Amino acid sequence: MKRMKAEWEKQSAILLAFPHKKSDWIENIQAARENFLAIIKKIILFQKVIVCVDNDDFEGKRILVSLNNDKIELVKINTNDTWARDFGPISIEEKGKVKLLDFGFNGWGLKFRADFDNKINRVLYQKKVLKQELQTIPLILEGGSIDTDGEGRILTNTQCLLQANRNPHLNQLGIEERLKETLGVQEILWLHSGYLAGDDTDSHIDTLARFINPKSIAYIKCEDKNDEHYESLCKMEKELGALKTKEGKPYRLIPLPFTNPIYKENKRLPASYANFLFINDALLVPTYKDKKDKKALEILQKVCPDRKVIGIDCSTLIEQHGSLHCVTMQIY
Repeated sequence: MKRMKAEWEKQSAILLAFPHKKSDWIENIQAARENFLAIIKKIILFQKVIVCVDNDDFEGKRILVSLNNDKIELVKINTNDTWARDFGPISIEEKGKVKLLDFGFNGWGLKFRADFDNKINRVLYQKKVLKQELQTIPLILEGGSIDTDGEGRILTNTQCLLQANRNPHLNQLGIEERLKETLGVQEILWLHSGYLAGDDTDSHIDTLARFINPKSIAYIKCEDKNDEHYESLCKMEKELGALKTKEGKPYRLIPLPFTNPIYKENKRLPASYANFLFINDALLVPTYKDKKDKKALEILQKVCPDRKVIGIDCSTLIEQHGSLHCVTMQIY
């Protein structure tokens, strides 16, 4: 029997890829590295991190080695970019053991180069950094596009999974069958609305709505009728309200504030408090130097009383259209 593991289950490590000068971070490399170091320093208070460092990034390696912490495992490996959530392995439990699934990653529907990132899981396995069984799955699927309750349900949306440059040979039913087969889930909870301007991923669910536990979903709520997102996010809220738990009851919905608009070169960026990360005994939450940061942290602390809720400034990450959850992948 297969079961996709929920993010809040006990983890062994978090996988990241460090920014380097051959990536899109070149214009802001120092700030990017500082942002990643802030994330790494919080995670190692609770557990191990595995950091992929590009083979030619000698400066990055020096910076990480200087931390002198035995909870940091550095791996020299070619990388295109830093979005570990989408190229990292997805974990299932099968016959009592963790199994890592290596889905295809094609740069969010062929938008960006991903030839190195698409091979990272297999290289990590060959280097024995990933010690669990690794199975390559002939399907394009990014970790940020699905979220699970750990009890046989996946939350996702049609905007991303049905995008033509990912799996054009499969319709919605075909994708659903493949996900059930590979991930061991019984039900796919599909959303059809919700987006964030500036998002290159075609509306990854981890920026919009996330399971907090098997009976609760946190989601981004827009209350400004003049905001371009208002109509779509209201429709998403109604769709969430119609979903049912394993027991056939409505989910407890937890609205998170929508950040004030953040722009770069007159283009809006997809900042979201839903891009949080569960780690052992803590919940890391992206913040954006926004007056709503405090409210988001308070809401999440209230619904996660058994975890330490920690805010991490991700103002730099969002400049490349991603945030905290996007650059991390949990390993069990």
